[in-house]
Amino acid sequence: MAKVKLKPKSLNDAKPLLSAADVRWLSRYSSTMEDDGMGRWARVAYAGKFDNIGFYRGKICRWEIAWVKKLNTKEELKFTISYLYPSNGKHLFDNLEDAQKEVEQTFRWFMKMCGGKTSCR
Repeated sequence: MAKVKLKPKSLNDAKPLLSAADVRWLSRYSSTMEDDGMGRWARVAYAGKFDNIGFYRGKICRWEIAWVKKLNTKEELKFTISYLYPSNGKHLFDNLEDAQKEVEQTFRWFMKMCGGKTSCR
């Protein structure tokens, strides 16, 4: 028996391109917890398709969604989030893992509010 490929009735019925599993973190400026030579450090969250250069049929399919930056305050490390899409969330954290978790949870909330209908197809 041959498999039948069902097409969505509309673009809004297509499988969402973005999901929580699609968030990836990349180092910016320094791959360690130390600043680079100019005092810069960041981790950048991306969402979308990662199996190509970020384009699908001429449309952008990979987005920068947030930056986590390191702050040195009174000999303590703090991490702050800068979102690159409309969001509401906590913005100052004691460790990197909590900041990254907040970005991913806020992104899931954002996609839920959008109905999960963002797609490149």
